[in-house]
Amino acid sequence: MLLLPKLFAGVAAIASLVAAQKHEGISIPMSRRGISKGETNFHELAAGIKKVFNKYEFGMNNFKLKMGKDHPLLGSKLEKRDSTSSIKMFDIAGETQWIGEISIGTPPQRMLVQFDTGSANVIIAPDAYKPSQSNSSFKAKDQFKTGYGDGTKVEGNVYVDNFELGGIKARNLSFGLTNENFLQDFERESSGIGGLSFPSISNFDSKYLTLIEALMQQKSLKQNVFQFTLKPGEGSTLIFGDIDHSKFNGDLTWVKVNPLFGFYIADAKINGKKIRTAVDSGTTVIIGSRSQVKDLVERTNGVHYAEDRSTNIGYGLFDCDFSPEVIITYGGTDFKLNRDQVSRGTANGKCLLSVIGIDSILPFDTWIMGDPFFQAASIVFDHDNNRLGFASQA
Repeated sequence: MLLLPKLFAGVAAIASLVAAQKHEGISIPMSRRGISKGETNFHELAAGIKKVFNKYEFGMNNFKLKMGKDHPLLGSKLEKRDSTSSIKMFDIAGETQWIGEISIGTPPQRMLVQFDTGSANVIIAPDAYKPSQSNSSFKAKDQFKTGYGDGTKVEGNVYVDNFELGGIKARNLSFGLTNENFLQDFERESSGIGGLSFPSISNFDSKYLTLIEALMQQKSLKQNVFQFTLKPGEGSTLIFGDIDHSKFNGDLTWVKVNPLFGFYIADAKINGKKIRTAVDSGTTVIIGSRSQVKDLVERTNGVHYAEDRSTNIGYGLFDCDFSPEVIITYGGTDFKLNRDQVSRGTANGKCLLSVIGIDSILPFDTWIMGDPFFQAASIVFDHDNNRLGFASQA
């Protein structure tokens, strides 16, 4: 969840779990359908970005409850072994969501979830999981509250049960079963959220294992890594437990992350200017503050800056027969967004840059690096070494 609303049309496919043939990982494949890049509705865009900010606000509140202090990013500014699994993922709602299949319970109850590196917990809608139909289900005494939708609160109960994805099994996974459906109409193919971030931003008490914690503590994976490779059309995957080198060209560029932050925070550059980023599979565009995006646009040839006064969104426009140069750099390695990645719909007869400016209610000077960058790079999340690996997609 916490993804942008349906801005572009897409048709969902049925997910199936398959074993990877050229490496030891189990892969959740994903497929992308045709995209209609029509006129942008800025009110929908602003509402979707608000959901993203809600996610980070709740994550930082959870951090303070667990750690007894404010999140390090608040107010900070940058000047400064047994198994592997690959999960088929596919896009629904026209590039706003990537989902794949998991199973919870005994016997397993199968469902599709949105995999999100910007949140820590598995959250399931009530019609997707029936505790009475699982003989391994345990209803904990604790309840939870989190934020989804347009600032709304979602409440439910913590459950503990067995879990499986792509043949990998974990015992005693904690997840939230909501009291009411929290998914919107355009998310109907999904049954919930599969959070993949660090536990310091978990909605639940520390005694409950997140998905990543359960897999690591029970040594369910050959390596404690997962790898996103998202691309248009067919061939997108989320791989657990191994690194599939066939997904990228050359070597991975490694960048350290601090697990205390909860989010995957990494320093980067955009068109040569230093920025701090949160690498977030659950966000459909790249988001910065208005002043940051205005500065970027004014330094980018062929793009002019504009603002939507009713939503306070800042954005870049360019002729649709032109491809502006947007280069994102991690660890000294450049990733240039191609023509499809650099554009998201149209506005006023021009193409809209996929980098959007809007000011957060948080004192949070961090860019959110979403789907356009995920389509440019294969990204490895390495929990054994607390680092991210980036390489250009093959």
